[in-house]
Amino acid sequence: MFDYLNFGKSERVAIITVVLFIICIILLPLIYSRFHKPEQVIDAEFDKEIAEFLKVEEAFTKTDQRSFDFSNPEKEIVRRSITPFSFDPNSLDKNGWVKLGFSEKQATGILKYTGKGGRFRKKEDLKKLYVISEETYKLLEPYIEIADQEPQRKYPDKDENRPASATGFMLKKYQVELNSADSAELVKVYGIGPATARRILRYRDKLGGFASPDQLKEVPGVDSARYEMIKDGVFADAGEIIKIDVNSATIIQLRQHPYIDYYVAKAIVDRRIRRGEFSSPDELSEIPLIYETLFKKLRPYISTNQNP
Repeated sequence: MFDYLNFGKSERVAIITVVLFIICIILLPLIYSRFHKPEQVIDAEFDKEIAEFLKVEEAFTKTDQRSFDFSNPEKEIVRRSITPFSFDPNSLDKNGWVKLGFSEKQATGILKYTGKGGRFRKKEDLKKLYVISEETYKLLEPYIEIADQEPQRKYPDKDENRPASATGFMLKKYQVELNSADSAELVKVYGIGPATARRILRYRDKLGGFASPDQLKEVPGVDSARYEMIKDGVFADAGEIIKIDVNSATIIQLRQHPYIDYYVAKAIVDRRIRRGEFSSPDELSEIPLIYETLFKKLRPYISTNQNP
């Protein structure tokens, strides 16, 4: 029996080698961690987003829970972060927007819009801005005071004519620019009634503006027959479109656009966090969820800090 427990010299060496190998495997991580310290990676943009998130969380925790409306937390957070006062959005400077409760980055984005000729002709135009949610607008709406402005209607450079009327006279075609017209102007177009005008304006606010009259087919109630009646009476100035800055927009803000669902919005933000800011709107086409047809629809509505 004892013969089976006796090991030869080569067997003893093999056992000792295996034991030493196991000990080395156990000790190696400890030795490595002691002499090798990982480098700290600093992502300023990501840190900034985290800081803004923590700021919102801190504001939430500091609220008086006895008066907090837990049935609508988003509304409550907006109500406590915004400090409204009477203002004209066409003349308010950066300090004024910050005083209202917006961040400096958001204020800069708003001023870029007005600096490029964008105007707020009515209170509802503020909802075109992606930094202003529905709850924020409801809170600000009573305090918005827009000074009287000259009506600025845009028409094509070349006059076109309708077919001759029954009396033999040529009638000028009345055309409306979709991105600046109000409901009173829209109903002057043949084929657009008050209900259709309201639906067009609501969809325009969601889009940020029309890039082409063809998009009217996406408006509820505008079928192909009605579109054929409308199309010759309208045109779209793409320069009036309110664009989304994909380097600053949150998932919630991105999802407000009709062409962007939750998964596409998340893919955009994930790509921005992993690889840094977009240098060009064309980089969105590299995201697998954004197929070619979707990218062509989105392209007029996308901007970055570097490129419109």
